[in-house]
Amino acid sequence: MTRKPIDQLEAQAKPHGQDGVWAEIRRMNIFTAAEIHEKTEIHKKTVVDYIKRLVAGGYVVEHTSFEATNRYALKRDTGIHAPRIRPDGSPVRQGNGTKNMWRSMRMMGQFTPRDIAVHSTTDSVSVSDDTAKKYCSMLLKAKYLRVVQKAVPGQRQATYKFIRNTGPKPPQIQRVKQVYDPNINEVTFYPGAAT
Repeated sequence: MTRKPIDQLEAQAKPHGQDGVWAEIRRMNIFTAAEIHEKTEIHKKTVVDYIKRLVAGGYVVEHTSFEATNRYALKRDTGIHAPRIRPDGSPVRQGNGTKNMWRSMRMMGQFTPRDIAVHSTTDSVSVSDDTAKKYCSMLLKAKYLRVVQKAVPGQRQATYKFIRNTGPKPPQIQRVKQVYDPNINEVTFYPGAAT
């Protein structure tokens, strides 16, 4: 079975994937995998696998009645964003650079790609000038940024102004070179679009 692109999944009314499982876990607080599956219609294997990862990461624990009921309880609620964790419970780091760049852009307002790279790099996440430059370029095409000062090759980078704040989730650059914004569930730029 082929997977649908994220922008097509977001348009569906029912929750999906680990985000849907997490939202239902937060709503129910004490639950079974079967109950989550029934409420969300998310594939049972997806539900079971994500609950196992949440247990390994310490977000969910077996309820005191687990032996008889297979119930789990939410132990650590980290908010609306579903924890992104591996099967061993360790956090997934992929995508953190994009999150950091988006947050930096929203806070700074005006910047160069180098500014974004510096302010987005942490002890656990490294953002290169080239990565920041590519992200800025795509967001410019999608009209999140405006050029304040043009680049002069070999002398200075372009300076951008942040002009479109759609929310806390970073716009994603998809493999097909389109920009998908999870805050508004829309593709905001695609190849061939008028810029």
